Amino acid sequence: MSKPIKIIGIVVASLVVVVVAAMVLATIFINPNDYKDEISKVVRDKTGRELTFDGDIKLSVFPWVGVTTSGVTLSNAPGFSEKNMFSLKSADVSLKLLPLLSGDVQLRRVDVENLVLNLMRNKAGVTNWDDLIAKESETTKPEPSADDAKSDLNITLGGLLIENAQIVWDDRKDNVRQAVDDCDISIDEFAPGEPFNFKVHVLLSSTKPEIVADTTTSGIAILSSDFKSFSVKDLKVLVDAKGAAVPGNKGQVKLSGDAALNLAAGTADVGNLILEAYGMKAEGSFKGSGMGGDKLKFTGDMSVPGFNLKSTLEQMAFGVKTSSNKALTAVGLNFSVSGTAKSVEISNLLINLDETIIKGAASFANPDRPDVKLAVDVDKFNLDSYLPPEEAGKADKKATAGVKSEKKGELFPVEFLRKLTLKADLSVKQLIAGKANLTNVIVVARAKGGVLNIKPLSLNAAKGAFTSTAVLNVTGAVPTMTFNGALTGLDGEALSQEMTGKDSFSGKMGFTTNLASRGNDVKVIIANLNGNLGFKVLDGYVSGFDILFLAGDAFSILTGGVIGHRNNNRTEFGEVSATAKIDKGVAVNKDLVLKSPLLRADGAGKMDLNTMTLDYALDAKIVGSLEGQGGKSSKDLVGLTVPVNITGAVADPSIMVDLPRFAVILAKSGFSIVGNVLEGVQNTLEGIGKTFTGKSGEKSTTEPDKNPVKKIGDTIKSLF
Repeated sequence: MSKPIKIIGIVVASLVVVVVAAMVLATIFINPNDYKDEISKVVRDKTGRELTFDGDIKLSVFPWVGVTTSGVTLSNAPGFSEKNMFSLKSADVSLKLLPLLSGDVQLRRVDVENLVLNLMRNKAGVTNWDDLIAKESETTKPEPSADDAKSDLNITLGGLLIENAQIVWDDRKDNVRQAVDDCDISIDEFAPGEPFNFKVHVLLSSTKPEIVADTTTSGIAILSSDFKSFSVKDLKVLVDAKGAAVPGNKGQVKLSGDAALNLAAGTADVGNLILEAYGMKAEGSFKGSGMGGDKLKFTGDMSVPGFNLKSTLEQMAFGVKTSSNKALTAVGLNFSVSGTAKSVEISNLLINLDETIIKGAASFANPDRPDVKLAVDVDKFNLDSYLPPEEAGKADKKATAGVKSEKKGELFPVEFLRKLTLKADLSVKQLIAGKANLTNVIVVARAKGGVLNIKPLSLNAAKGAFTSTAVLNVTGAVPTMTFNGALTGLDGEALSQEMTGKDSFSGKMGFTTNLASRGNDVKVIIANLNGNLGFKVLDGYVSGFDILFLAGDAFSILTGGVIGHRNNNRTEFGEVSATAKIDKGVAVNKDLVLKSPLLRADGAGKMDLNTMTLDYALDAKIVGSLEGQGGKSSKDLVGLTVPVNITGAVADPSIMVDLPRFAVILAKSGFSIVGNVLEGVQNTLEGIGKTFTGKSGEKSTTEPDKNPVKKIGDTIKSLF
């Protein structure tokens, strides 16, 4: 070794010895506690706050430079309720001296006990630290050099132990209190690139939202010296929460997995991810690149093994009642996901919903102008199983009966539809809805430039085929819509048996319709509804009333004759057909025709869709004898026309013989009307109404001269 180098080494060593000796002597002859009052005075002069030392300050120099203190408090700003803004029971921080000479930072274990920090804001919006913040002058910060960007901090830590720390945010302006209570942090010996154990326990509380959460997080982590790369294995997070903001007012969430994050490379890798909550378990893995930028890309897989969704919803206080007790009790799903900062794609979607299997794929791109693609195939789905029980449905209707909502809103999201590009394909092999067995349900929807096309919406039901197209156009100031549909070959009896279990109606049915309207509110759309429809039913019947019995009963009452006691409680026909024109929500029919071996009927009237009421007149002419069908002297009715009125609510109409008109018809045909029957016209009407509508007639409370039933009787009397 050359002499100059030796000299330099001796000089450096001597300087180190001198510095160390001086610091050791300083700790011997200088007591830092002698300066506590001076330190407090400086703080008081600069901030107006009181800095108090209730315990001793201890210094160490060699081989560790450190400080140990206890009982430190900093008073709060004037006008705030808490006495102190900051308090500390004890703290011990020290680092090794000699490694500092080579740029290494070696910290001994840092211990902090009972740290309390009260952050507050009063009703005027002033915080309790505003007085501590000096106005910063506008200075230009130097750009970091390349060397600075590449430099690493070589730091080691003997461990970290924080016990019973507390941070409170008390906002009197927004009336919110949020706190980190009982915070305990434990970190084993740390060195860059080396694994270390950590455990964090925090009790969180908040008044808005109202929640208290006890959280514990642990794992084995590795942190690079530049703090840009971080990974954790065997991560475990446990959250026990309660409060009004927690579903079900209480719940537990468990999360575990492995994760790696590299800020410099912009990558993330999450594996073995398991999330458990409310009886549900989800497993997955995700990878990402380009994190924090526009070049973000990610991929992942997610699996939710079968679980009882109904039980989960009940635990979360979102309980649902379903018609089937088995509905929502076996649910699971799997899918793969990939995407960028502005798009996401779901593939290999498989959903097990009780006995239903759903397969599909979906994608979403460009949030500003959404581009959505969806393809879903369903094997079989019983919609009825997921609807509320019949009793609950009736209770809901009863609770809302007579309540009129004045709230108005857009039926169609116009602005969204104008931006939307959509390609959706849905197919259901079997769909049970309203107990009807629908098969081969296909919905193809396309949207672009503010025009939504559904072409087709088709299905098969009860040996029949239905197909339709619909167009919604929102490009103009007011949305417009059209609908075209056709049904062929429907077996009415099969459909009735499926839906009601009864033979309510039968016949081979078919119809066509073309409709158009405009508006963005249900009432407005109905009021603007225009179009036409037509239907034809062959070889069938309608249960609930028998026109022939109705005619015979009315004949017997008005004439005193006996026609027998036929009552099939249904009207049979060989053909029923009609067309209707709809104008401003009112459907007008003028050509209804009913043909059967025993009668011919013509009808005309209207159905007001705005009020959902009927006003219809049916003239049934008896063309065949009732002999052999329970009738007597039925030949007297052949050739007679029986007028029937159908009025009232569409859902529950009244079907009754028009007695005044029928009396006139009988009189013109040579029949004598029994005079004493006319006095009991009201009872007659009530009886017939009860027979054919299932409803009891209500006794009139009007004055005698204003009683409409009496007027009918007077009208009939005046004819003879």
